[in-house]
Amino acid sequence: MTIHPSKRRMVGRFVWHYIEMVIAMSLGMMLLGPLWSAVLPGVDRVDVGTLTMAADMTIGMAAWMLVRRHSLPAIAEMSLAMAGPFIVLLVPYWFGVLPGHLVTEIGHVLMFVFMALAMLRRRHEYTHHQHRIRLRIPRKWIGRGAVVLVALLVPGAVSAVNTVGKFGAQYKARSDAVAAVQPVSKGHDAAKPTVAFLVNGSGTNVADLLGPYEVLAGTGRVNAYVVSPGSRLVPLTGGLDLVPDLTFDELARLLGERRDTLDAVVIPALNKTAPAELGSITAWLRQQSAAGAITVSVCNGARTLAASGLLDGRPATSHWWRLPGLRADFGDVRWVSGQRYVDDGNMITTAGVLSGIDGALRIIERLIDVDTAREAARKVHWRHYSPGVAARIPESSFEAKDVAVVSLTSSYQPGPSTIGVRLIEGTGELELASAFITYTEQSMIGRTVAVGDGAVRSRHGLTFVPRSADADGLDRLLVPGVDAARRQAAGTGPSAATGGLEPEYLHAGEEFAFDPVLRDIARTYDVPTARWAAKTLEYPVMDVKLAGSAWPWAPTIVLVVLVLLGAGVAIATGMVVRRIRARSRAAGGAPGPADVVR
Repeated sequence: MTIHPSKRRMVGRFVWHYIEMVIAMSLGMMLLGPLWSAVLPGVDRVDVGTLTMAADMTIGMAAWMLVRRHSLPAIAEMSLAMAGPFIVLLVPYWFGVLPGHLVTEIGHVLMFVFMALAMLRRRHEYTHHQHRIRLRIPRKWIGRGAVVLVALLVPGAVSAVNTVGKFGAQYKARSDAVAAVQPVSKGHDAAKPTVAFLVNGSGTNVADLLGPYEVLAGTGRVNAYVVSPGSRLVPLTGGLDLVPDLTFDELARLLGERRDTLDAVVIPALNKTAPAELGSITAWLRQQSAAGAITVSVCNGARTLAASGLLDGRPATSHWWRLPGLRADFGDVRWVSGQRYVDDGNMITTAGVLSGIDGALRIIERLIDVDTAREAARKVHWRHYSPGVAARIPESSFEAKDVAVVSLTSSYQPGPSTIGVRLIEGTGELELASAFITYTEQSMIGRTVAVGDGAVRSRHGLTFVPRSADADGLDRLLVPGVDAARRQAAGTGPSAATGGLEPEYLHAGEEFAFDPVLRDIARTYDVPTARWAAKTLEYPVMDVKLAGSAWPWAPTIVLVVLVLLGAGVAIATGMVVRRIRARSRAAGGAPGPADVVR
């Protein structure tokens, strides 16, 4: 069947209008995104991010439709088609029924469908030429602009895919079913202080949790339990799955049977807690505080603590990156910066990530004594302990170099970016944390995969479940732990068990667990990325020798190649279009003005 040329042109105009909409909404996000970041700095709520993203896309699309001289009803319908799905999907999210990541995924699918339906409803507007752009721009500048646009869209698309993938993988729940794994049974001594470490079902920061845990459990003078609202595997940063020791109810039962009380609660940064679970957590925190427990937040765990209302009217601190958002969301809290922790009686809040170690040492000072705290700092090789007083730390902020380094590494790092981490029995908790968080959340180099033959126990009795039994498909295989290195627990060379990779033992000597990891990042990737990771860990590295490339040249080269590729595609496409038009003129005569798609 032969399609009439005029119908082909109408279909072409319709499709081209749709492509224009997609380009316009993408430009809206690119141009308006930085404005939202300035107005709402540090806000990481799913609903706020979704609404601002929908607004960016809708504004960009509506502005272009005005330029195209579309009718106001058509613009209103298209705006509703773009923003409506996200608004509707947020309702089940607020009720805890729909996970945050599905709001954006399902919302985008529905948006593209409804955009097409809105265009079909008013197809006359999108297939005829009463909406021609009446700007007199020389044809050569239009062509050059198209080349620049496509040249930027290619690396932009790659950046979006890589960045979203890396962020999405950090706390992604495992997709396979796992047989129930029981945690190690811990003997409870009512003569010792009892400290509970809070985790949630959607994910917990691995360093915020495991750093303070090792410091406290390593003293041998504390009952340390990881507790959660429900009994299930908890994903930690980088895909390390933890089996909590107890649920809230089980902890209450244990303390009741032993006629004991909870002395302290440690709150690490919790990933996007569902509203229903957050309500359960905040009620539990208020209950423990009323019963006399010291409440300690680490890093962005301050957000959970502030949500409980327990910080209202009190001084508190958090990670430098999170403080602007916390100030905006919790104005009744007196937020301070530039110190490791704030001790305000029964509330202690710490700065970012590794500041949790000082928070744990402060707990030891208050529940036991300073000498025990000093020994605990020595055991984990923490050089920055300040007995009895919170040390001053730099008041950090984003700098131009930070933005460039993070953008290049998260978007265009060519690898090795899929990193296996072999779980070995008896590995220290800080050693595990250093491997899983530094290559992922703190540097955005890539994703980590927990590899092992079955459930393993850490040095102080936590239970972890690997996600892969083999190392196939990995770029590197890292083995954390000084003991593992001494025993060469994963072998000494490539084998079938290592997927043909050379096992790399991260911790060869007695030093703070994050030092060799930062040196590895500097050596394998580049020094600026290692320094950025240390900055976000709030870890001073003046005395850590970082040697390697002075700039992330590999991702920079990838960016340049993608820009050139995009420009080449645009130029080649233009040549093909011109050739097709030339053949069309030769076959049927020059088209009239009404046949030109503008």
